[in-house]
Amino acid sequence: MRSRILPVKIIYTEHFTLWLRKLSLIFFLLVVEIFNLSGQKKVTIAFLADLHVNPDSYTDSALNRIVDEINAADFDFTIVAGDLTNTGSDAELSAVKRALDKLLKPYHVIPGNHETNWSESAGLTFDQLWGDDRFYFRFENFTFIGFNTGPFMRMGDGLVKQEDLYWLKRKLGGSSDRDNVLISFSHYPLSDGLSDWPEVTDILRSANCRLSFCGHGHQLSLFNFNGIPGIMGRSVLMGNSRVPGYNIIRISGDSVYVFNKVLGKAAGNPSIRLNYMKPDTLSGIPVSPLPDFSMNKSFPGIKAVTLLTDTASIFTGPCLVNDTILIYANSLGWVKGINTKSQKVLWQFRIAGPVYSTPVNCRGVVVMGSVDGNIIGIKAINGKVLWRVFTGRPVLAEGIAEGDFVCIGGGDKTFYKINALNGNILWQFNDVGDLMQGSPALSETAVIFGAWDRHLYCLDKNTGMLKWKWNNGKPQKLYSPGNISPVLSNGKVFIVAPDRYMTALDLKTGKEIWRTNKHQVRESMGISMDGSLIYAKLMNDTLVAVSASENYPVTKWAVNGGFGYEHNPCPVMATENTVIAATRSGVLVAIDPDIEEVKWKYKAGNSSVNMVLPGSNGKYWFTLMEGKIIEITMNNL
Repeated sequence: MRSRILPVKIIYTEHFTLWLRKLSLIFFLLVVEIFNLSGQKKVTIAFLADLHVNPDSYTDSALNRIVDEINAADFDFTIVAGDLTNTGSDAELSAVKRALDKLLKPYHVIPGNHETNWSESAGLTFDQLWGDDRFYFRFENFTFIGFNTGPFMRMGDGLVKQEDLYWLKRKLGGSSDRDNVLISFSHYPLSDGLSDWPEVTDILRSANCRLSFCGHGHQLSLFNFNGIPGIMGRSVLMGNSRVPGYNIIRISGDSVYVFNKVLGKAAGNPSIRLNYMKPDTLSGIPVSPLPDFSMNKSFPGIKAVTLLTDTASIFTGPCLVNDTILIYANSLGWVKGINTKSQKVLWQFRIAGPVYSTPVNCRGVVVMGSVDGNIIGIKAINGKVLWRVFTGRPVLAEGIAEGDFVCIGGGDKTFYKINALNGNILWQFNDVGDLMQGSPALSETAVIFGAWDRHLYCLDKNTGMLKWKWNNGKPQKLYSPGNISPVLSNGKVFIVAPDRYMTALDLKTGKEIWRTNKHQVRESMGISMDGSLIYAKLMNDTLVAVSASENYPVTKWAVNGGFGYEHNPCPVMATENTVIAATRSGVLVAIDPDIEEVKWKYKAGNSSVNMVLPGSNGKYWFTLMEGKIIEITMNNL
């Protein structure tokens, strides 16, 4: 017998109808949300950092293999966050460009400290190859911004240039990105290794930045960048592993997933997963402490006046003419003369590119180098350019003046002696192997200078002929005396260099008299006014005085200045009764050499001090990388 299906009579009640409408609304909203998550808030990024490529090497091959894997996958674009190379050389940068240009999807790149600190082109080649050292673009409803964090052609903490801070404000100050998710990229973490991290994070937070990615540390890690989730990417090669890798960033909805992608293997589970919209995402992860200026209260006798705050960064020391005109140049190429009494700009003109060469005064003519390859002579009183000597490559070194001439390292690996009054080349030495920075030293018969080819050179001051050259016996270029200021005393040449040795050489022959790494020195040193003591700032807290007369290293005193870890190459400055060491964090530490104690301290900012100059009446002038020029006067000290 076949069963019969009876019709079911559905009775619609008012309650049932209301419930059905609510269910339909919930279903509609769910569909809309799914559409939003899948269509508007989804992006997949290949994220590379710390490539450290040498041409035609394993690192070069590893990068090319990574590019092939990225091309075979489904990425929206690639971002490369610095340290593309080892030394920022043109050859290394070109090798990276060749590899990255094979990417089938767009890519965006910013430099790291290995591009900005030792670059043979002073960063020009990076800009020529990629057009800029920062980026800004939108994708779907995301906004991505990347910027250069330095440091710039010398050891120091990272730094976002003043002009780039203004650029960030301009880009992020409008309302066009208000509905977008803002994500930033930098090489340095936005923490205490970056001088101006409080300013940078304030700008980003005011624009509601949700994520900040960085490199530099080589390990995939999670940080708290002043309330912004910070994610450090892995390097291409980590530790002793020969298996390359990179990072995958997937953003879906309010969540970000970051994968440690080993070349040739599946991505696996994410190493970092977080909801970037939740305020408790960073709970328990500490924030870097804010810069502390409280030390200034302990020395009320210090009077500090800011002569000028520039809209660009300053990488040169000051040049003082007759105690009344202070001359400097900034990272946008502006050369300026300031009246030290009225604090007014007397004159200014612009040259190409950032300026790293500290001006030097020679009888009212100021001589300096520029990244467009010129050595320039400027009339100090009115800023008129009197002459130019074209060298062909960026000039970064500081000169030294005597009589009517200046000795200075040129950018074409040539060292010059120039008549400062008319620009005539008196002689040139054409056999320097690499870039020159720092300043030379002069004796009665010789000029001594270092270069990034591992060598210290001694030339005859009158003819320019090579008398001797010396190196430390190590093959590493980055241990070179490339950015030093040698001092001379008692027939000896004294240097401190990145190899962390203090070395004394015979001035006539270049033979080693003594060499020691008892003290962890780097590139910062000076000499007492009577020439009896050699001063060196150590890499942790201490300033030492070493005898200049002995034929073996004799430490006369060591004073703990309490400045912490330190690598700023700013020379130690000495007057008759004060020795001043300047730090990477804007602190001046003054030592009384007679009683061997700290005399005073002053924190003027939070970036590297470029150089300290003594003036009359107990005054000192100095510049900070953050764009400040400061005058300090001691009252009752």
